[in-house]
Amino acid sequence: MPLGRRERRRHEQLRNPQNIGHRRQLRWMAFLIFVCLLDLLVLLHSVSPTQEVPVARAKIPAVDPMLSAPEPTPQLVARGLRAELERVAERYPASYGVVVSDPSSGETVTMNQDQRFLAASLTKLPTLLTLYRGAARGEVDLDAEITMRASDVKAYGTGVLYLRPVGTTMTLRECAELMIKESDNTAWVMLHRYMGQSNVEAELYDMGARSTQYWNPNTTTPHDILLMLEKVADPSYTSPELSAEMLDMMTNTSFEDRLPQPLPEGTRVAHKIGSYGDTFSDAGIVFPEGSQKAEDAYFSQKAEDAYYIVVIVGDTTEWTARSAIQEISLAAYESLANTLSGPESSSKQSS
Repeated sequence: MPLGRRERRRHEQLRNPQNIGHRRQLRWMAFLIFVCLLDLLVLLHSVSPTQEVPVARAKIPAVDPMLSAPEPTPQLVARGLRAELERVAERYPASYGVVVSDPSSGETVTMNQDQRFLAASLTKLPTLLTLYRGAARGEVDLDAEITMRASDVKAYGTGVLYLRPVGTTMTLRECAELMIKESDNTAWVMLHRYMGQSNVEAELYDMGARSTQYWNPNTTTPHDILLMLEKVADPSYTSPELSAEMLDMMTNTSFEDRLPQPLPEGTRVAHKIGSYGDTFSDAGIVFPEGSQKAEDAYFSQKAEDAYYIVVIVGDTTEWTARSAIQEISLAAYESLANTLSGPESSSKQSS
Protein backbone atom coordinates (compact mmCIF):
# COMPACT_ATOMS: atom_id res chain seq x y z
CA MET A 1 0.00 0.00 0.00
CA PRO A 2 1.61 3.32 -1.05
CA LEU A 3 2.62 5.76 1.70
CA GLY A 4 1.16 9.28 1.91
CA ARG A 5 3.24 12.45 1.64
CA ARG A 6 3.40 13.01 5.43
CA GLU A 7 4.34 9.42 6.09
CA ARG A 8 7.03 9.55 3.44
CA ARG A 9 8.54 12.70 5.05
CA ARG A 10 8.42 11.08 8.44
CA HIS A 11 9.96 7.96 7.04
CA GLU A 12 12.80 9.96 5.46
CA GLN A 13 13.48 11.81 8.70
CA LEU A 14 13.74 8.56 10.56
CA ARG A 15 16.08 7.25 7.93
CA ASN A 16 18.25 10.52 8.12
CA PRO A 17 18.66 11.72 11.75
CA GLN A 18 20.95 14.59 10.64
CA ASN A 19 17.97 16.46 9.23
CA ILE A 20 16.33 16.46 12.62
CA GLY A 21 19.44 17.92 14.33
CA HIS A 22 19.74 20.62 11.68
CA ARG A 23 16.20 21.80 12.18
CA ARG A 24 16.64 21.92 15.96
CA GLN A 25 19.71 24.14 15.53
CA LEU A 26 17.77 26.54 13.33
CA ARG A 27 15.00 26.79 15.89
CA TRP A 28 17.51 27.44 18.67
CA MET A 29 19.29 30.15 16.71
CA ALA A 30 15.97 31.82 15.94
CA PHE A 31 15.14 31.81 19.64
CA LEU A 32 18.50 33.40 20.52
CA ILE A 33 17.98 36.12 17.88
CA PHE A 34 14.54 36.86 19.30
CA VAL A 35 15.96 37.15 22.83
CA CYS A 36 18.69 39.53 21.61
CA LEU A 37 16.18 41.73 19.81
CA LEU A 38 14.02 41.83 22.92
CA ASP A 39 16.97 42.90 25.10
CA LEU A 40 17.85 45.60 22.58
CA LEU A 41 14.33 46.99 22.69
CA VAL A 42 14.39 47.08 26.49
CA LEU A 43 17.74 48.86 26.45
CA LEU A 44 16.56 51.49 23.97
CA HIS A 45 13.43 52.12 26.01
CA SER A 46 15.47 52.71 29.18
CA VAL A 47 17.55 55.48 27.61
CA SER A 48 16.20 59.02 28.47
CA PRO A 49 14.76 60.77 25.44
CA THR A 50 16.73 63.93 26.41
CA GLN A 51 20.04 62.10 26.64
CA GLU A 52 22.40 63.40 24.01
CA VAL A 53 24.52 61.08 21.94
CA PRO A 54 28.13 62.21 22.10
CA VAL A 55 29.25 63.95 18.96
CA ALA A 56 32.59 65.18 17.88
CA ARG A 57 32.86 68.97 18.23
CA ALA A 58 35.18 71.41 16.59
CA LYS A 59 37.76 72.98 18.90
CA ILE A 60 37.03 76.65 19.68
CA PRO A 61 40.09 78.86 20.19
CA ALA A 62 40.50 80.05 23.78
CA VAL A 63 39.52 83.69 24.42
CA ASP A 64 42.24 85.98 25.70
CA PRO A 65 41.17 86.94 29.25
CA MET A 66 42.75 90.37 28.74
CA LEU A 67 40.22 91.25 26.04
CA SER A 68 37.11 93.15 27.14
CA ALA A 69 34.17 94.97 25.67
CA PRO A 70 35.04 98.35 24.16
CA GLU A 71 34.47 101.39 26.34
CA PRO A 72 31.40 103.48 25.46
CA THR A 73 32.17 106.67 23.55
CA PRO A 74 31.93 110.02 25.38
CA GLN A 75 28.92 110.88 23.24
CA LEU A 76 27.13 107.70 24.32
CA VAL A 77 27.98 108.39 27.97
CA ALA A 78 26.57 111.91 27.63
CA ARG A 79 23.30 110.64 26.14
CA GLY A 80 22.91 108.09 28.93
CA LEU A 81 23.58 110.73 31.59
CA ARG A 82 21.05 113.11 30.08
CA ALA A 83 18.41 110.37 30.10
CA GLU A 84 19.12 109.71 33.78
CA LEU A 85 18.87 113.42 34.62
CA GLU A 86 15.46 113.52 32.97
CA ARG A 87 14.34 110.51 35.01
CA VAL A 88 15.43 112.24 38.23
CA ALA A 89 13.51 115.38 37.22
CA GLU A 90 10.40 113.26 36.67
CA ARG A 91 10.72 111.66 40.12
CA TYR A 92 11.14 115.04 41.84
CA PRO A 93 8.93 117.67 40.17
CA ALA A 94 10.61 121.11 40.31
CA SER A 95 12.40 123.67 38.15
CA TYR A 96 15.87 122.47 37.17
CA GLY A 97 19.04 124.08 35.95
CA VAL A 98 21.88 121.60 35.47
CA VAL A 99 25.32 121.55 33.85
CA VAL A 100 27.67 118.55 33.97
CA SER A 101 30.93 119.13 32.13
CA ASP A 102 33.79 116.68 31.54
CA PRO A 103 36.92 118.59 30.42
CA SER A 104 38.74 115.37 29.53
CA SER A 105 36.29 114.56 26.72
CA GLY A 106 34.78 117.96 26.04
CA GLU A 107 31.28 116.58 26.64
CA THR A 108 28.72 118.72 28.46
CA VAL A 109 25.20 117.70 29.46
CA THR A 110 22.77 120.48 30.30
CA MET A 111 19.21 121.19 31.41
CA ASN A 112 18.10 124.85 31.20
CA GLN A 113 21.67 126.06 31.50
CA ASP A 114 20.74 129.65 30.58
CA GLN A 115 17.67 129.94 32.79
CA ARG A 116 17.93 132.52 35.57
CA PHE A 117 17.60 131.26 39.13
CA LEU A 118 17.97 132.87 42.53
CA ALA A 119 21.70 132.67 43.25
CA ALA A 120 21.55 132.83 47.06
CA SER A 121 25.00 131.92 48.44
CA LEU A 122 26.34 130.88 45.04
CA THR A 123 26.98 134.58 44.59
CA LYS A 124 29.81 134.26 47.12
CA LEU A 125 31.88 132.60 44.39
CA PRO A 126 32.43 135.83 42.39
CA THR A 127 33.31 137.63 45.65
CA LEU A 128 35.97 134.99 46.31
CA LEU A 129 37.27 135.16 42.75
CA THR A 130 37.51 138.95 42.80
CA LEU A 131 39.47 138.86 46.05
CA TYR A 132 41.94 136.22 44.85
CA ARG A 133 42.26 137.76 41.41
CA GLY A 134 43.29 140.98 43.15
CA ALA A 135 45.84 139.01 45.18
CA ALA A 136 47.25 137.48 41.99
CA ARG A 137 47.69 140.96 40.52
CA GLY A 138 49.39 142.22 43.66
CA GLU A 139 46.52 144.58 44.46
CA VAL A 140 45.36 142.71 47.58
CA ASP A 141 47.31 141.33 50.51
CA LEU A 142 45.38 138.33 51.83
CA ASP A 143 47.12 138.72 55.19
CA ALA A 144 45.83 142.25 55.60
CA GLU A 145 43.27 142.66 58.37
CA ILE A 146 39.60 143.55 58.13
CA THR A 147 37.37 144.56 61.04
CA MET A 148 33.71 143.63 61.44
CA ARG A 149 31.38 146.61 61.61
CA ALA A 150 27.87 146.75 63.01
CA SER A 151 26.54 147.27 59.49
CA ASP A 152 28.22 144.05 58.37
CA VAL A 153 26.39 141.79 60.81
CA LYS A 154 23.76 139.54 59.23
CA ALA A 155 22.11 137.61 62.04
CA TYR A 156 20.20 135.29 59.73
CA GLY A 157 20.88 132.34 57.47
CA THR A 158 24.22 130.62 57.76
CA GLY A 159 27.41 131.66 59.50
CA VAL A 160 29.11 132.11 62.85
CA LEU A 161 30.54 135.65 62.74
CA TYR A 162 27.30 137.28 63.85
CA LEU A 163 27.86 135.60 67.25
CA ARG A 164 31.14 137.48 67.69
CA PRO A 165 31.33 141.06 68.98
CA VAL A 166 31.43 144.00 66.60
CA GLY A 167 35.06 145.06 66.16
CA THR A 168 36.32 141.50 65.69
CA THR A 169 39.40 141.56 63.45
CA MET A 170 40.70 138.87 61.11
CA THR A 171 42.73 138.58 57.93
CA LEU A 172 41.10 138.75 54.50
CA ARG A 173 42.08 135.10 54.01
CA GLU A 174 40.33 134.06 57.24
CA CYS A 175 37.26 136.06 56.29
CA ALA A 176 37.17 134.37 52.87
CA GLU A 177 37.45 130.95 54.47
CA LEU A 178 34.47 131.65 56.72
CA MET A 179 32.50 132.94 53.73
CA ILE A 180 33.05 129.67 51.84
CA LYS A 181 33.31 126.90 54.44
CA GLU A 182 30.55 128.24 56.70
CA SER A 183 28.75 130.17 53.95
CA ASP A 184 28.93 133.04 56.44
CA ASN A 185 26.72 135.93 55.38
CA THR A 186 28.49 138.46 57.62
CA ALA A 187 31.86 137.53 56.12
CA TRP A 188 30.36 137.96 52.67
CA VAL A 189 29.14 141.49 53.46
CA MET A 190 32.55 142.39 54.89
CA LEU A 191 34.39 141.26 51.73
CA HIS A 192 31.76 142.87 49.52
CA ARG A 193 32.41 146.13 51.33
CA TYR A 194 36.17 145.70 51.00
CA MET A 195 36.19 144.79 47.29
CA GLY A 196 33.35 147.05 46.13
CA GLN A 197 30.32 146.01 44.09
CA SER A 198 31.62 147.53 40.88
CA ASN A 199 34.85 145.51 41.06
CA VAL A 200 32.95 142.24 41.54
CA GLU A 201 30.63 143.03 38.66
CA ALA A 202 33.61 143.92 36.46
CA GLU A 203 35.22 140.59 37.32
CA LEU A 204 32.03 138.75 36.34
CA TYR A 205 31.96 140.59 33.04
CA ASP A 206 35.61 139.81 32.29
CA MET A 207 35.16 136.07 32.88
CA GLY A 208 32.10 135.97 30.62
CA ALA A 209 29.48 135.46 33.35
CA ARG A 210 27.24 138.21 32.01
CA SER A 211 23.86 136.73 32.97
CA THR A 212 24.56 137.07 36.69
CA GLN A 213 23.10 139.92 38.77
CA TYR A 214 25.57 140.01 41.63
CA TRP A 215 23.89 142.13 44.30
CA ASN A 216 20.30 142.88 43.45
CA PRO A 217 18.23 140.92 42.39
CA ASN A 218 20.99 138.33 43.06
CA THR A 219 20.29 135.94 40.17
CA THR A 220 22.48 133.71 38.05
CA THR A 221 22.42 130.85 35.53
CA PRO A 222 23.96 127.36 35.69
CA HIS A 223 26.22 128.27 32.77
CA ASP A 224 27.61 131.33 34.57
CA ILE A 225 28.29 129.28 37.70
CA LEU A 226 30.19 126.76 35.55
CA LEU A 227 32.40 129.63 34.28
CA MET A 228 33.14 130.66 37.87
CA LEU A 229 34.13 127.11 38.84
CA GLU A 230 36.43 126.87 35.84
CA LYS A 231 38.17 130.10 36.86
CA VAL A 232 38.58 128.91 40.44
CA ALA A 233 40.28 125.71 39.22
CA ASP A 234 42.40 127.42 36.55
CA PRO A 235 45.81 128.33 38.02
CA SER A 236 46.51 130.65 35.12
CA TYR A 237 43.59 132.83 36.20
CA THR A 238 45.16 133.50 39.60
CA SER A 239 48.20 131.28 40.40
CA PRO A 240 48.75 127.60 41.22
CA GLU A 241 49.00 128.41 44.92
CA LEU A 242 45.96 130.71 45.02
CA SER A 243 43.86 128.31 42.96
CA ALA A 244 44.74 125.43 45.30
CA GLU A 245 43.91 127.64 48.30
CA MET A 246 40.44 128.48 46.98
CA LEU A 247 39.75 124.84 46.20
CA ASP A 248 40.89 123.88 49.68
CA MET A 249 38.35 126.31 51.16
CA MET A 250 35.61 124.68 49.10
CA THR A 251 36.48 121.16 50.32
CA ASN A 252 35.04 119.61 53.51
CA THR A 253 32.68 122.48 54.20
CA SER A 254 29.93 122.54 56.80
CA PHE A 255 27.46 121.54 54.08
CA GLU A 256 28.32 118.12 52.71
CA ASP A 257 24.78 116.73 52.38
CA ARG A 258 24.16 117.56 48.71
CA LEU A 259 26.68 116.85 45.93
CA PRO A 260 29.23 115.00 48.13
CA GLN A 261 26.82 112.91 50.21
CA PRO A 262 26.15 109.91 47.89
CA LEU A 263 29.66 109.65 46.43
CA PRO A 264 32.20 106.98 47.49
CA GLU A 265 34.55 107.70 50.35
CA GLY A 266 37.77 109.16 49.02
CA THR A 267 36.03 111.32 46.42
CA ARG A 268 36.96 114.96 46.74
CA VAL A 269 34.31 117.61 46.06
CA ALA A 270 35.25 121.30 46.07
CA HIS A 271 31.87 123.02 46.05
CA LYS A 272 29.59 125.84 47.14
CA ILE A 273 25.93 125.55 48.14
CA GLY A 274 23.10 128.05 47.97
CA SER A 275 19.72 128.13 49.74
CA TYR A 276 17.00 130.73 49.87
CA GLY A 277 13.22 130.45 49.85
CA ASP A 278 12.22 127.60 47.54
CA THR A 279 15.52 127.49 45.63
CA PHE A 280 18.40 125.18 46.59
CA SER A 281 21.68 124.55 44.80
CA ASP A 282 25.14 123.07 44.88
CA ALA A 283 27.99 123.56 42.42
CA GLY A 284 31.40 121.96 42.48
CA ILE A 285 34.38 120.19 41.00
CA VAL A 286 34.48 116.43 41.61
CA PHE A 287 37.60 114.28 41.72
CA PRO A 288 36.55 110.61 41.60
CA GLU A 289 37.91 108.16 44.16
CA GLY A 290 41.42 107.01 43.30
CA SER A 291 41.98 109.55 40.54
CA GLN A 292 45.59 110.53 40.07
CA LYS A 293 45.24 114.14 41.09
CA ALA A 294 43.03 113.49 44.10
CA GLU A 295 45.93 111.88 45.96
CA ASP A 296 48.57 114.57 45.51
CA ALA A 297 48.37 118.25 46.47
CA TYR A 298 44.61 118.23 45.93
CA PHE A 299 44.25 119.62 42.41
CA SER A 300 46.51 119.71 39.39
CA GLN A 301 47.07 122.63 37.06
CA LYS A 302 43.87 122.32 35.05
CA ALA A 303 41.92 119.60 36.86
CA GLU A 304 42.03 117.17 33.92
CA ASP A 305 40.91 114.33 36.16
CA ALA A 306 37.83 116.12 37.49
CA TYR A 307 34.41 117.04 36.21
CA TYR A 308 32.25 120.07 36.93
CA ILE A 309 28.65 119.90 38.10
CA VAL A 310 26.10 122.63 38.79
CA VAL A 311 22.60 121.79 40.04
CA ILE A 312 20.00 124.44 40.87
CA VAL A 313 16.52 123.28 41.92
CA GLY A 314 13.68 125.78 42.34
CA ASP A 315 9.98 125.85 43.15
CA THR A 316 10.19 123.00 45.62
CA THR A 317 10.99 121.96 49.18
CA GLU A 318 14.45 121.54 50.65
CA TRP A 319 13.94 117.77 51.03
CA THR A 320 12.94 117.34 47.39
CA ALA A 321 15.80 119.53 46.18
CA ARG A 322 18.37 117.71 48.32
CA SER A 323 17.17 114.30 47.12
CA ALA A 324 17.30 115.40 43.50
CA ILE A 325 20.77 116.95 43.86
CA GLN A 326 22.09 113.77 45.47
CA GLU A 327 20.68 111.52 42.73
CA ILE A 328 21.98 113.79 39.96
CA SER A 329 25.39 113.84 41.64
CA LEU A 330 25.50 110.05 41.83
CA ALA A 331 24.33 109.67 38.22
CA ALA A 332 27.11 112.00 37.04
CA TYR A 333 29.71 110.13 39.09
CA GLU A 334 28.64 106.71 37.79
CA SER A 335 28.70 108.01 34.22
CA LEU A 336 32.02 109.87 34.29
CA ALA A 337 34.22 108.36 37.02
CA ASN A 338 35.54 105.56 34.80
CA THR A 339 36.14 107.74 31.74
CA LEU A 340 38.30 110.48 33.20
CA SER A 341 41.53 108.48 32.94
CA GLY A 342 40.77 107.24 29.42
CA PRO A 343 42.04 108.66 26.14
CA GLU A 344 40.86 112.09 25.20
CA SER A 345 37.98 112.34 22.78
CA SER A 346 36.98 114.92 20.29
CA SER A 347 35.13 117.84 21.82
CA LYS A 348 31.41 117.79 21.22
CA GLN A 349 28.53 119.06 23.26
CA SER A 350 25.23 117.41 24.04
CA SER A 351 22.50 119.68 25.34
